Amino acid sequence: MKKLFGFLKSKIKVIISVLVIAALASACIHSVIQDRRRVTKDMGRMIALTPLYDEPGYKQLYARIPYESLNLTTVAASSSGFVNENVGAYSDSKQLTEQEKKDKAALEALLNSNDRQAYTTKGDEARSRNEKYALNKITKISGGGTISVTSNVNGVYASNANGTYLGQFVLTGYCPCVICCGKTNGITASGRPATANHTIAADKRFAFGTQMIINGMVYTVDDRGGAITGNHIDIFFNTHAEALAFGKRTGDVYLYTGQPTQTANVTPSNNNDSQEADLSSVSMIGDSLMVGATTNLKSLLPNANIDGKVGRQQSAGYDIVSGMKSSGTLGKTVVIELGTNGPFTESAGQKLIDNIGSDKRIFWVNTYGPKLSWYAESNAVISKLCNSNSNVTLIDWQTKGMSDPGLFSGDGIHLTSAGYQTFAQMIYDAIK
Repeated sequence: MKKLFGFLKSKIKVIISVLVIAALASACIHSVIQDRRRVTKDMGRMIALTPLYDEPGYKQLYARIPYESLNLTTVAASSSGFVNENVGAYSDSKQLTEQEKKDKAALEALLNSNDRQAYTTKGDEARSRNEKYALNKITKISGGGTISVTSNVNGVYASNANGTYLGQFVLTGYCPCVICCGKTNGITASGRPATANHTIAADKRFAFGTQMIINGMVYTVDDRGGAITGNHIDIFFNTHAEALAFGKRTGDVYLYTGQPTQTANVTPSNNNDSQEADLSSVSMIGDSLMVGATTNLKSLLPNANIDGKVGRQQSAGYDIVSGMKSSGTLGKTVVIELGTNGPFTESAGQKLIDNIGSDKRIFWVNTYGPKLSWYAESNAVISKLCNSNSNVTLIDWQTKGMSDPGLFSGDGIHLTSAGYQTFAQMIYDAIK
């Protein structure tokens, strides 16, 4: 046994070398066997005809091989796209397996689909469409036309057959808030009040009064916008939420060319604008935000009858209105700022509106406070009430508050001095 250990010890280097060589030989044999079993051999390689990247960090990620040095055989144009039988895995000198036959058929189909004539045809179609509609050749469209369709509180409608196609435009939405317009009075660049289902903003190629059919509805160009240029139209909505929901999309636009049977003016969905704004007869009912803004409101509307109380719920509004009516102090314009201290039902809000009366201009200020768990619920009800009552207009304090957190004090509900000033100015701009 000692002699055996002594022999192994003396030959250990030789034994290890033999084992290493045997392992390498086994790996080589295994690699050759696996290579023979492959479905296909090299199907191709990446060739850099032009530099891919010149940045130092990418230079080592690929090797540039001159095209001429590869002695490649390519598919001849006369072969109609079929695979050259003398190249690569599909050579006729090799018996193809079933999988190779499928791969070859797929490659032939791909090559045959590369039809230059098809691309030429598509290009001609695109050029023809551009020439037909001349989207960017419109210089000026005169306005003042009238429409030969019916009108109701939801807008005016017409068939595309009553219009001349102007092309596809980018369509966006906006509302009368500070974010969208930088103001809240709802007065357009033409001087006319913006109205949902009627007002659009377009660039100066389209004169004020120009009428267009979009999605079957007739709109009138009454507004402009710094970002509204070229084939871009901004559609007016009553609320910021509606404008956001509309988003950004493309749509076909037609210049209305119908024969006149009635005036072009659409019956507005909100008739506040048809009532004269008497700023000497204004009543305001609110909670602690109204209390905080009283001084600022009085500086803008010295004759306003302001009734604000800390912690007030919406349900208190009905009795306050009844008291003002009894004393003869209920104004022609009524501002409601209720909902901060808790949610309320649509029926409760409607009861308050009915008590005020349909002959009054009513403005309802929605609420905002990141720490108020119910502000979204309250605002949803307020939005429904404004949409369902033609004499009620929304003052969107939520959107303004979300855009400028600096207006709020530490509790995230009540306001700073600058906040109350902004709050009062927003109400004044809406009702004036």
